[in-house]
Amino acid sequence: MSKWRGTMNNQEKIKLGYWSIATQKHLKVFRGDSSNIDEFDNLDIAGKSGMFLGTIRGNKEITNIKKLEKMANAVGIKPRELHKIILPELENASDKKVEIIRDKASGSITGIAEYVFSNKEVLEISGKVLENQNPNENERIAIETMDKTKQIPYLESEITQLLTKEGFSEQDIQLSIALQSQFKLINKLNKSKSKDSIISNEYIWGPNHEKIALAVSGIKFNKRQDLKEVIDIIQNSQGYPIEKLPKIDEKLLLLAQKTGMIDPTTIISSRGIRKNFGFTPNILNDTGFNDDILDDVKLLLASIRFGENYTEFSTINDPVRFLESLIRYGDIGPHSANASDYTLLEKKGIVKVKHKVKSSYYGNSRSGYCLELVKEDVAKKALEIIKSPHYNMNIDKAESNFELVNDTGNYMPPEEVRINMGETPEEVSEAQEHFASILRDELL
Repeated sequence: MSKWRGTMNNQEKIKLGYWSIATQKHLKVFRGDSSNIDEFDNLDIAGKSGMFLGTIRGNKEITNIKKLEKMANAVGIKPRELHKIILPELENASDKKVEIIRDKASGSITGIAEYVFSNKEVLEISGKVLENQNPNENERIAIETMDKTKQIPYLESEITQLLTKEGFSEQDIQLSIALQSQFKLINKLNKSKSKDSIISNEYIWGPNHEKIALAVSGIKFNKRQDLKEVIDIIQNSQGYPIEKLPKIDEKLLLLAQKTGMIDPTTIISSRGIRKNFGFTPNILNDTGFNDDILDDVKLLLASIRFGENYTEFSTINDPVRFLESLIRYGDIGPHSANASDYTLLEKKGIVKVKHKVKSSYYGNSRSGYCLELVKEDVAKKALEIIKSPHYNMNIDKAESNFELVNDTGNYMPPEEVRINMGETPEEVSEAQEHFASILRDELL
């Protein structure tokens, strides 16, 4: 029998929540009528619940139902799904940390109250949502496969053996691995001299980041040193605009992004202009599940980079001072730019924009839009990163397109960017196999 039978502790729920969110970030790239996507229905619901809860966390109470629906839409949840599925599931799973506000006369949902203070709680509640859904065998196998291959790549025969010992049937394991590969939840690499594929996943470089240099040193590309230099730049300047990186072989850059050595995050302006920003894995230096799976820290840093490099009248001239003021005072402003420059951060629930009247030191009053901090822990993590002695915020701003506006409408997380890169060239596939072998200690 599988170890999934029985009551789960908090750490096990956190694991379920983490992989539910990771799965949903992959599934959202595919059409709703994609063949076999229904096999991950429970993971999708739990993942959406987690992404939504991560967005509203810190607001305490939202009584504007349209605002709530827009925040849900930002993570791919339609209004009917929000009202009928997501909100009831969260309320049921949260032990009163999430409470639905209803109209007393009609019983319709008018808002929500939440008492969730950390992403750890978000993951735990998401895991409970999944547990309540009674996930199918494929979903249970998928979580165990992804969790194991985050630590080290396995041969398909090895992972099959491990999972059969945990109570899963070999037939179900083979089917699940095929489904996980279809939706890019795992990387299935076919070894050139063996019928036994290597199973890995894109999150592996977090706990194994110290092996990146070793892996790069062994690839067959002629300009491997260029890749090491690029990774060093991003390591010291998280959120570095990818188009401003030194020019290197495109296959090298593709390799780094496809394998997860670089996490590419895309900011999309309201005018449809896309800018890509690079992060290295595990930017929070956590070996467990607190590695920014909700993308809050990456999104905040990328938005700061966007404001620095692609807007003519950016209010972010000194990112450290900007974040320190936001944390110390709880808000920034009034400033006219606050009404439009931070819509993406507002959609993700990191900040909210409020019209306020403030008195100055000299007795004068100013009115306008203020940027109010919602997730203080996210801002503190971002500040910790950019205040690091190894961190460099200075980037050459030459050739910036000042026609861009920072009224950013959307973003694409690393998982989505990687899937949209399409098929992997043969040369890059060979290098991916090499990296997997490095992580398995086969070449050490």
